[in-house]
Amino acid sequence: MDNRLLFQIEQVFARLQTPISLLDADGNSLIPNDDIRFSLPALTAPGVPVYRDGRLYQLCASAPDWVIMTTAVDADSARDAFVLCDAMIGAVIAANEAGNDLNNAYQRILQNELSLAELDAVADEHGITATLPRCVLLMHMVQVHQRSAYEILEEQLPRNVNDVLVAMDKHTAAFIKDVSGIEDEDELRQFACAVQETLMNEDALSVTIGIGEVARNVGELHASYRQARRAIEIGRVYAPERTIHVYRSMLLERFLSELAPETAEHYHSLLFNRSTARLFGEEMLYTIEMFFKKDLNLSDTARQLYIHRNTLVYRLDKVQRQVGLDLRKFEDAVTFKMLLEMSKCGNNKAKGKKAT
Repeated sequence: MDNRLLFQIEQVFARLQTPISLLDADGNSLIPNDDIRFSLPALTAPGVPVYRDGRLYQLCASAPDWVIMTTAVDADSARDAFVLCDAMIGAVIAANEAGNDLNNAYQRILQNELSLAELDAVADEHGITATLPRCVLLMHMVQVHQRSAYEILEEQLPRNVNDVLVAMDKHTAAFIKDVSGIEDEDELRQFACAVQETLMNEDALSVTIGIGEVARNVGELHASYRQARRAIEIGRVYAPERTIHVYRSMLLERFLSELAPETAEHYHSLLFNRSTARLFGEEMLYTIEMFFKKDLNLSDTARQLYIHRNTLVYRLDKVQRQVGLDLRKFEDAVTFKMLLEMSKCGNNKAKGKKAT
């Protein structure tokens, strides 16, 4: 059952003066969504109301598996309400079918399933603008409960006229955003942060967002989608503490992800091995990571770690004495960082194989 469709029909029912319920063919209440089951009378044809136990029932012409019910049993008002409800349900279903066709079209575009000729035909059929700068933000939600990521985001996501939300699977939706008025990736990052805050505040739900590069036309959308998906895959390995991953800003991580695991393991072991195991304990590695996060600033790092500046200098001197790298120098810091991150290359390859 499409929960989004039922939600839209429920919104329609809420605007009516007559109380209307929607049941399935077994008498289970769909609207309202209560754990109640009614004993249905014999319903032979759509459009013919049947009275039973103080309620009127009627098969829905727009959806024969559904039954409309009301406790307002006045014959004329009930019949009018049933006719109106049936027409409205039909309109909502038709609109959703058209929306599903459009969603399927965008899915095929994003997954690069169309030839150039097919792409032109699909874009023309659905009125998709061919030359518009757009960017794909892929949104993945682990905990969606009984709804899909698309249904949740459709209610909460702010959209402009040219923005499109596409359902990819239960946990993932692709947001194709018009970036005509957006100057740089920082604005997209801020938008992604705002989406995360809204979902957390409104639904207590978290979302991981991958941001692809700008596509200048509809034919490039699949590349932006692939980049957004890859940003999430790589980000989970190299920056698991983050929930927003911008493909364009992940040059080092993308480079490392392309290394053969054997090569990465070889270079990683040159620095991290049995002889340096005691040096690079948990405290030392945390100190170095913080030093890098603070852009090699001794005072800021010491303050963040709640240690004396001289204690930090002593630790860095210890690294220099034992492995020959002075992490206060940019080149040595880059070398250390790359060799450290190479320990994750094998994890990235393994996850990539599982996904394919």
